[in-house]
Amino acid sequence: MPSRSSASPTPRLPRNRKQILWSLLVLLAAYAILWFREHSAASLERPLPHALPDTNQYLAERFNGQPSLHVLLGVPRDESSQDDILIERAQYVLSYNPRTKCANWVAWNQSAWWYGTVPRHRGPFLPDPLLPPQYAPVLHRDYTNSGFDRGHLVRSEERSRTKEDNLTTFYTTNIIPQTHALNTGPWLDLEEVIERLCKEARKELFIFAGPIYHDTSRTIIGQGVRVPAECFKIVVILPKGRGLDAVTTSTPILAVRMANRPIVSGSWEQFLTSIRDIERATGYRFLTSVPDSIARVLKTRRTVPVVF
Repeated sequence: MPSRSSASPTPRLPRNRKQILWSLLVLLAAYAILWFREHSAASLERPLPHALPDTNQYLAERFNGQPSLHVLLGVPRDESSQDDILIERAQYVLSYNPRTKCANWVAWNQSAWWYGTVPRHRGPFLPDPLLPPQYAPVLHRDYTNSGFDRGHLVRSEERSRTKEDNLTTFYTTNIIPQTHALNTGPWLDLEEVIERLCKEARKELFIFAGPIYHDTSRTIIGQGVRVPAECFKIVVILPKGRGLDAVTTSTPILAVRMANRPIVSGSWEQFLTSIRDIERATGYRFLTSVPDSIARVLKTRRTVPVVF
């Protein structure tokens, strides 16, 4: 019987060969990860035909009153959430700032589905019932004799399907101080373009709007309502019934910064800018759910007027 010492030893790879094999495996794994990321990002811009939603319905019909509809393209975010009081309702989603007593932004979906025949609310503007009780609400009288209009962010006509829808646009969290020249001038002109996009072109829109403050814009009205130096609006234009899945680098975008001055004239097109410019002015990032490879292109592209 052979002794234990006489058994043949199991052959082993030299240490340097093992290191080479491990290095090759690591390189192959890294390449596989990079390939997957590149191709999965590209596939987001080309939704699979079988995954396309039913475009016979508007998104508002399918979402059935869910606030998440309005932020399908992402919730706008800045560096601090301390001045973001998020209010979510079936008609829109907004971030309220208790320091300025205005919304930081309002986000909403807009399509022909939201327009109806309900008459405009005739009473005073009302405190928002969803505003937490520890924050003193803005009242209708805070704007009275201030020299500024109660400027809607979500327009009254854009929520005229039901009486409840229309009433929500008259909550004081949905208004900002606007000069009459702006409110009835280029701001209204753009609102009418949005209405045409919905009713005539049958588009599905995602809109963000709010104030822009400068270091020099320190005017206060009422009990602490801060007057913005400018007002912004971003409009993402998609086909009927389509949402995040349809956003590509070719998606039409409108982005404007409008001066909130007593004298504002000319067309709304003169205020066209880029989303990136608005991000720098507000400190907020928009389109946070859109893939980075697409969002970078959309944000840096200077927008152009819509052709019907």
